[in-house]
Amino acid sequence: MKNFIENDHACDDQQFETCTGKGRCVQIKKTRNSIIWLGAAIVVLAYFLLIPGANQIKELSKQVNPAASLYSNPKSLQGKFPLINDSQNTIMLSDVVKDKWSILYFGYASCPDVCPTDLATLNQTLSMMDHADKLQVIFVSVDPKRDVGNLDVFTKRFNANFIGLSAEDEILTRMTKALGVYHKVEKTKQRSLTDDHSQHKDMKMSMKMKMNNNYLINHTASYLLLNPNLELTGLLTNPHRAPKMAKALDLIIETLD
Repeated sequence: MKNFIENDHACDDQQFETCTGKGRCVQIKKTRNSIIWLGAAIVVLAYFLLIPGANQIKELSKQVNPAASLYSNPKSLQGKFPLINDSQNTIMLSDVVKDKWSILYFGYASCPDVCPTDLATLNQTLSMMDHADKLQVIFVSVDPKRDVGNLDVFTKRFNANFIGLSAEDEILTRMTKALGVYHKVEKTKQRSLTDDHSQHKDMKMSMKMKMNNNYLINHTASYLLLNPNLELTGLLTNPHRAPKMAKALDLIIETLD
């Protein structure tokens, strides 16, 4: 018995842990929990320091209103909705945005008035901004049938840095629906062709093709603002006033970048 007691008390630290493991385990558990809570506290602190809070967004929204409306829960477009360029090559938004802020404008090159006016206003807006170098404008055609192949020519009439893209019909439909962008083809009235004489067949066919391509598209005329993470951050709706938009966009980029 004496030898057993002496051997029991003479054990080294490792043996002592085994003999009285319960107490040691409690201490180890406490230390581990402290480390976990410290790590969680650091993550929470980083969140509030690096990510704009609800109050900050609310205050910023007041400052940029009515030129821009900000979303409290941005919708991400990262890795979604593959687009196509004039060569009909697939291209992602991240490939052209390159970590910049971006504005998406949905329209079509044959638009008689609204699209040219809005793109010209965007060009004027950028000329008034302090942070224009941090913003990329992308024109997304809702009329790929007529526009693909002419997008670069069309967009660069307004600004050499504007980029023109479109998408396959199915992708375009899903993309505009997800972003709340409206677009609908308005068919023009076609007069009937009843002359069956052979000498008029070629002319009739040419006229039919011309009329089939002669249509208008009703569409949303708003600018969609995406942050560098391709999250839908804000909306700039009509009326579009270049000075007010320039001031609002600069403030948004300075605050949230």
